[in-house]
Amino acid sequence: MRQPRLLLAGLLTLCVATAHAQEHGHGSKDHHDHANEPGDSLAAHQHGVGSLNLIVDGATIEIELNSPANNLIGFEHTPSSEADIARVKDAMSALKQANDLFLLPAAADCTAEAVELESPLFQAVADEGHVDDSTHEHQGHVDASADGATHSDIQAHYRFTCSEPAALDQIEVAVFAVFPATEKLILQAIGERGQQGGELTAENNIIRF
Repeated sequence: MRQPRLLLAGLLTLCVATAHAQEHGHGSKDHHDHANEPGDSLAAHQHGVGSLNLIVDGATIEIELNSPANNLIGFEHTPSSEADIARVKDAMSALKQANDLFLLPAAADCTAEAVELESPLFQAVADEGHVDDSTHEHQGHVDASADGATHSDIQAHYRFTCSEPAALDQIEVAVFAVFPATEKLILQAIGERGQQGGELTAENNIIRF
């Protein structure tokens, strides 16, 4: 599933670049504060905040959720106790339930075709033999801050296919209900009708096309 994710990243980069070009085209009198750009917000590891990248391409929906592990598990250190391992496994199980995290219109008749999870915490549990070998977890990225604290991120990639894509008029993001520590997701999306971005919250969790 590496190739779809590269496509997703590439198209979203194009989306952001196009938006920047349009804004700079307004002239020198129209100033824009780049410090508040969504991409800048994601540059820092911030608890409670994640990102959601989405592409609708015909009958296929590609979704990428990126989040600090603290939002989904409650900690970011390497799991060492049975309680830690249980929490990691619970998070992995919940993240694999694509249909519980992203609610699609019944009329679109969409099916979750693939789920892939990446995190150093998932890898640590898998290395200890606590996870079925048939699952797809990969080593993620770990950052160490100046004070020595470890920052672990989680990436989840989903692919849906819809037999009636014309009926796909919205997606309800239920991540906030499943993982209450997630307060905000920075959205970047490309659909058949163009691109959109913004912030999703528990109170504003519907992406409309």
